[in-house]
Amino acid sequence: MNSPFRLNYAGYLPLQSKVAVFISPNQQAIDWQVIQGKNKVVLQGVTEDYRADDFASGDSFYRIDFSALTTPGNNYRLRINGQESVFFSISDDPYGDLKYEFFDYFKDHERRGDHFNRAVNNWTDHSVTLDFVADAGDQGYYPVNAAEAQWALINLLETYPNVNEYYQQAGDYNQVYSQLAFMSRPMDKIIFPGQKLAAAKFATFTNTTYAVCPGAPGNSGPCISKPETKATFSIARTLAAMARLHQNYGNTAIRDHHYQYAKMALHNAQQTPFVCITHKDVGGEGGYYPNNDNWSLWRDPRSHRDPCADGPIADPKDNNINDDHYAALVELYLAALTLGHTTDAQQLKTQIEAHSHHLRIDSFFFGAVSPEATLSLLTHQPKDMDLSAAHQDLTTFANTILRNQQVGYPGVTLDVQANIWDAKDNDDKDNNFRWASNRMQLNDARILMVAADISYAQGAYQQAADYTNGVLRVLDQISGTNAVALAMYTAEHYPHIEHAVTRTHDALVSDSEDGKLALGPNNWTNSNDPEMPKFGSLPGMKMFTLTGTGWASREIAIDGNAALVPVVYFATEVAGKYLRAAHNHQHRQ
Repeated sequence: MNSPFRLNYAGYLPLQSKVAVFISPNQQAIDWQVIQGKNKVVLQGVTEDYRADDFASGDSFYRIDFSALTTPGNNYRLRINGQESVFFSISDDPYGDLKYEFFDYFKDHERRGDHFNRAVNNWTDHSVTLDFVADAGDQGYYPVNAAEAQWALINLLETYPNVNEYYQQAGDYNQVYSQLAFMSRPMDKIIFPGQKLAAAKFATFTNTTYAVCPGAPGNSGPCISKPETKATFSIARTLAAMARLHQNYGNTAIRDHHYQYAKMALHNAQQTPFVCITHKDVGGEGGYYPNNDNWSLWRDPRSHRDPCADGPIADPKDNNINDDHYAALVELYLAALTLGHTTDAQQLKTQIEAHSHHLRIDSFFFGAVSPEATLSLLTHQPKDMDLSAAHQDLTTFANTILRNQQVGYPGVTLDVQANIWDAKDNDDKDNNFRWASNRMQLNDARILMVAADISYAQGAYQQAADYTNGVLRVLDQISGTNAVALAMYTAEHYPHIEHAVTRTHDALVSDSEDGKLALGPNNWTNSNDPEMPKFGSLPGMKMFTLTGTGWASREIAIDGNAALVPVVYFATEVAGKYLRAAHNHQHRQ
């Protein structure tokens, strides 16, 4: 971390735009070289591209554009003022076997046979045994986060069907479909008999200090939260999407069961009076629903607030529950079209087109999922729905992401001086690096991927390449071109990735296992995490714990790795084609 250089430790594609960072107080033009081997100069130039006191990091640095270096090879280094970076490579496959490990995360975190028979405040005496992929540091099951993760993998499979056996063919990895089938196992078991809504969380910890189960005998141990509307919409949208996959990869029995269960969950969530649970009803360790954002917590002084509010004190973007409703409508509509349920499809289409979130495109995460539904529509392109506004908004927002990436550290997709997270925040600290900021930027890369796919299909090859480079730049940032010079994933067996993240907040799977994404800088709240920098003491990109486990930045989560998997697949299997098309088209002109 003492090196002034910031670059992608995994490496670069030959034709991608390559931008590294050199930390320096000097603002004059500087000379730079790329050398290979002992001392062979293969590229050199001069840069005046200097950023003083970058808002998001506090750093001052040069951006070094060495995109002209396109020759595959190893042992490249940047040299400036007699200082040299670590080695990097250029190849068609910079991530190597790591691309499989990113997906194997889900298999590594499978839990089987967890039994839950204790509920918050004893609200139910129902017991249930679940198989699931554990989420986050507490190894529990959250249907909302699981739905976010499954959507990422479902959309990957529906966009690029060849991915289904991609990992399995490389070794002892699951098919994408079979992994999704496992991930779906809990979803038809958590609307309990006699209930209309789904339980929001199943905690597995037995720690009596912070993983309590209020009102339950013993007050600790595996714990069932109360039911809520948001989790129920999450089940509806996920099982509807799974029904589409069962049509192509599964059998009719599970297809029809999941479709009907999704219909029931959607009906229940629509017709049952809205239920939003607070931290008192979640139990286990942590958790605020439905938003898990700054409408759930006063940060300064740290205290609980009402995450279920509406009106002027609620989320102004209306993501409290309506986005989940919209996503469930869309996924069931697309399932109805796929399965030939034309009456259902027409009824759902009417609701979708009248919905306030229809065709929205902006940043998304598990607390704001309407853009996922719009991306699903763009993937399927239903013939009876006008998507022209979605295409326009996709282009507008994709271009906004590219502009943001030009401001400071290359690859940062966020408008780091925006006020979108500051509304009624009770303090004046910037907080645009959210909990799981790595995941949010990878989700922005998903939007760029769709823009690149559409541009390429239309023959707009240079535009496709621009969006593709935006995707790759996000991976550069995750892989070391960031303010703390850390690759944000475990890579124990990849010595060229010198700053691989260890000490993640994940007791279930050792950090010697490669491919676990750390959720990243978090200047939203320290959540009483003593290993994090003091709240507000550093700029956003520096709010990352460098020692200990520091769950507020080093936690891993099911939806984090789910965002990483499709982006790396795109970088390895799609990006090169788009970049070559633009290169060849330019040279023909």
